[in-house]
Amino acid sequence: MKHIKSRNKLALNFSSLALSGLFLIGCGSDSTSVVDTPEVVPPAPTGWQMVWQDEFDGTSVDSTKWSFAVDCYGGGNDEAQCYTDRAENASVADGLLTITAHKETFSGPAVNDADPNYSSQDTSKTLNYTSARLLSKNKGDWKYGRFEIRAKLPQGQGTWPAIWMLPTDVVYGPWAGSGEIDIMEAVNLKTVTNNQAPESAVHGTLHFGKSWPNNVYSGQDYHLANEQNPADDFHVYTLEWQEDEIRWYVDDVHYATQRSSGWYSQYIDDNGDLVNAPGDAPFNQPFHMLLNLAVGGSWAANVNNKGIDDSVFPQSMLIDYVRVYECADSPNTGEGCATIGEDAIVVPGHQAPEILIPSNEFGEGPIFNLFSFGDASALATGLSFGSYNPDGAISHTVVTDEVRGEVLEITKTGATGNLFFEYPPRANLAHWQALGELVFDINIVSITDGTELLVKVDSGWPNVGDTAITLPTNLNLWQEVRVPLASLVTNGNRFSPGSTVNLADVVNPFVIEPTGPVVLKLDNIRYQYQVAEQADLIVYDDKAIAPYAFGLFAASGQLLEDQVDVGGEHKMVTQLTFNTNEAVGFYQSTGSVMDFSGFSTLSFDLNVVADPRDVRSMKIKMDCQTPCSSGDFDISAPELGIWTHYDIALTDLVANTGSTLDLTKVDTPIVIFPKWGDQQGVVLQIDNIKLMK
Repeated sequence: MKHIKSRNKLALNFSSLALSGLFLIGCGSDSTSVVDTPEVVPPAPTGWQMVWQDEFDGTSVDSTKWSFAVDCYGGGNDEAQCYTDRAENASVADGLLTITAHKETFSGPAVNDADPNYSSQDTSKTLNYTSARLLSKNKGDWKYGRFEIRAKLPQGQGTWPAIWMLPTDVVYGPWAGSGEIDIMEAVNLKTVTNNQAPESAVHGTLHFGKSWPNNVYSGQDYHLANEQNPADDFHVYTLEWQEDEIRWYVDDVHYATQRSSGWYSQYIDDNGDLVNAPGDAPFNQPFHMLLNLAVGGSWAANVNNKGIDDSVFPQSMLIDYVRVYECADSPNTGEGCATIGEDAIVVPGHQAPEILIPSNEFGEGPIFNLFSFGDASALATGLSFGSYNPDGAISHTVVTDEVRGEVLEITKTGATGNLFFEYPPRANLAHWQALGELVFDINIVSITDGTELLVKVDSGWPNVGDTAITLPTNLNLWQEVRVPLASLVTNGNRFSPGSTVNLADVVNPFVIEPTGPVVLKLDNIRYQYQVAEQADLIVYDDKAIAPYAFGLFAASGQLLEDQVDVGGEHKMVTQLTFNTNEAVGFYQSTGSVMDFSGFSTLSFDLNVVADPRDVRSMKIKMDCQTPCSSGDFDISAPELGIWTHYDIALTDLVANTGSTLDLTKVDTPIVIFPKWGDQQGVVLQIDNIKLMK
């Protein structure tokens, strides 16, 4: 007793069956009727020749063609199922593969089999559903071809069936830099939302770009004719893939095309550089097929009626066959066998962003403007907009505000997704950590109760620091928000405890993530130093505190600088050895000025290790971008080998003879040196440099 299988459902009609003397049993709408006849082998589509197939005619999954995923990883989408290799979740009978999702508690590995820590014996995670994922990796791998899958899909809120492809080797880096091809996905079929028509869309999608979360995707949905629902009957889901082009079909209706002009791959090469992958990458490598039924997750549980409807389970995806063909005339490119529909939509896709050479000037202070008031193209040079937007719930545009002029407006309609400013070369912004703040102006136009606004700085997931900002009590009013960057580092990533941002390696210097529906406007997004609230502004304590760094100037001879561990209470100190008579050492915030008018005292510790001079004259000064300076200010030399503490009143520096010091724009809080012209042989050490109020 065999199923009759063909591309066009039943290969024989009632007349031909009658003429053949065959008896038709239970011919139903799913076209899986049983007849007393040998299986009919379908003819290949024009120009294509079959190279691989599974008709599911046995009594179990064919292990020569398929492997099982066994994990409770959640698919990377926070899905609610554990994948198993049990017959309860994947079985073969009566010519059908049945993948079934059950409502049941199950435990398994919290990682997938691509993770080096994977062990199928690990039971580190427990989830509330089970299902199955089959994959043909290393058993069926293809570059170009035609892929036909005849399937009947599950229904109900929280169901997420998928027929898709992944690269067998990740030539262009982790997902999605090496690509993903979704032949068919659907979520929540037949679910009725707000008295609308039952959910009936299937989707064909490409994922590509860079490794997550800097990937992008593009695709198209499709609805069957005459309001048919994919959960009611079997339909044939087909993908044709050739060099530079991929096409999607349902029941031989060509509904979407994507071309290499709308996809790209950028990845980190062996030299650590971001580069463009060649040709039509990433879709120029062998891919394998996956068949699975997920439950919930970032897509299914966040659209339609949201969540998971337990009452619909168990649910099954039935697969009649999987057939793979290659183009007979040009198997190496797949060209020449295309089936073209006049009404197919050409999906525009995405263009590869420019690869920027890292700039040492990116992110300099004292103010680092990311998005400035009144300019529609106001992103800082090198920055670009990006988003994590799996549901298409978040969008942005530049609008004209009645008060501010052109500002950034963000609209979010669901729970998942964020907007970020991306700097692909990555930036060292560590000099902002001690004294920097992320500052911006915000206007909440509308917001759903319970929605939070998370602000983040991102070194690449999960190395993220975030905080929830205080929301205004009134709508449509502008207010300023200030977030100390040190607090983001301290807070870490609420969604990945133990992880936090590394400000020395930032890819997204600004991320905003509403947790629910909102419309908001942003302006004047910037980093800036904030010293007004600092009780003590530390310049050096065992090391230079960014943005301050040591510098020196020697008009002749040589000044040597070392970081020396002297032990005791001082530990690491700066040691200066003067093999010259014309040099100074200093701590400076290059290119950055700060307002020290709120401080009263410059404090530091000094130890003179050696000083062969007859007159042991020592001097300091404070600069406000030379020639603006306090001028040379005399301090009494300490006894040799004795650490001595100094508190210098800033008013004395301002009043010093010849001083032009402006405390509102100081860039060099301390310059220290023996008397100019008489320095040879002096060795001094300095520590604990700070400004106090």
